[in-house]
Amino acid sequence: MSVELSMLMWSGVLLLVLVVMAANAGIMAMGMPWGFGNRDEAANLEGWGARAKRCYMNHLENTVIFAAILLPVSLSGISNDMTVLGAQIFLAGRVAHAIIYVAGITLLGLRTLAYFAGVIGTVMILIQAF
Repeated sequence: MSVELSMLMWSGVLLLVLVVMAANAGIMAMGMPWGFGNRDEAANLEGWGARAKRCYMNHLENTVIFAAILLPVSLSGISNDMTVLGAQIFLAGRVAHAIIYVAGITLLGLRTLAYFAGVIGTVMILIQAF
């Protein structure tokens, strides 16, 4: 497996971890019967649980964009130092974003910087398609 596809796979693993965290927070807030039920009532999440849910939605959106750019580039046989570095920056930025977001760290806009690192990594790969 290429480094770029590995980074996409690990991005999926991060998404899985975030979804499980948010689901666990919902069960902790609403109880096991709610967790096993139809969940007609939205989970009343606060604190880290609410941040985990927002974080996984944000990560899902960014992973879809990353995959939509990475997969055609990869299938076209384009793999070079820039695509590898872009994929690594994307994943590192997303991991940092998740940790900072769920932990509630607001210091100096670190979450925003981590977010934009992921965007920059994606754009680095996109540029290689042209």
